[in-house]
Amino acid sequence: MNYSQHISTDNPALVIIAIDQSGSMAEAFTNVSMIVSKSEIASMIASAMIDEMKLRSTHIDGLYHYFDFVVLGYSRQDVYPLINNTLQPAPITTLENITPTRQQRTIEYITPDNHLFLAVESFSEWITPQAAGATPMIEMLDTVTDIVDRWCNNRQNRDSFPPIILNITDGLSIAEYNSHHLQKCNQIKEIGTNDGKALLFNIYIDSMPANERHNFTNIDTLSPQDRLYPLAEMSSPLPELFHPLAHKYNPTAATEYRAFCHNAVSLQIIPSLKFKSALLK
Repeated sequence: MNYSQHISTDNPALVIIAIDQSGSMAEAFTNVSMIVSKSEIASMIASAMIDEMKLRSTHIDGLYHYFDFVVLGYSRQDVYPLINNTLQPAPITTLENITPTRQQRTIEYITPDNHLFLAVESFSEWITPQAAGATPMIEMLDTVTDIVDRWCNNRQNRDSFPPIILNITDGLSIAEYNSHHLQKCNQIKEIGTNDGKALLFNIYIDSMPANERHNFTNIDTLSPQDRLYPLAEMSSPLPELFHPLAHKYNPTAATEYRAFCHNAVSLQIIPSLKFKSALLK
């Protein structure tokens, strides 16, 4: 499994962004000295990923079909589309007809000496924050499995870079986590293209102190009783392609990284991929 295929209009990559929109995502997120809800952080991460895909696909004569993508939300007992009104992969070129809301949000920051100050930040909001109901993680994983399986079994995608799935969530408790979750994730991770198996990234947002952050955790450093363990175990082993990125955050770690981020996310996932020149489309 090489994970070496260049992304091009002949071989676009599939990116699925799944966003936990359950009721617990309304809780405050106070990491990185910032006070907003976890649902707002999830929206910011997803929107930044969409912006990054669009940027990588943009050339002087418009958007090129470098990606197929799906953005889905999950809450209560439902899994539903958040862009394009479909859970079927759509080419990134559909974003030419969609203008995201440009948001200015006042964010509270905590200074090192424990004072508050307000800052107005502007960003594209492709996804509106929502938070209600339960967390249908199994239903989301079933939906992702179907999407990935159909896409990979399409003959024209057989030589493409394997699908990338980004699950943005405030996680599962040790009591909630069971063998079904791991089984479903392992099923996704066994589907792939000729270039490699699907990559499942879990981005875990919680409300712990600001100094507790992890990018691409080595699972051997976690106890099964650690609250980080379920999502870390559910995540894909990180291919060598991303090791320089992981090593940047874990300079003393072994090379058994997981595609798991805790209260941090590297937006360099997309730029780390290989793109064929637009002149060769």
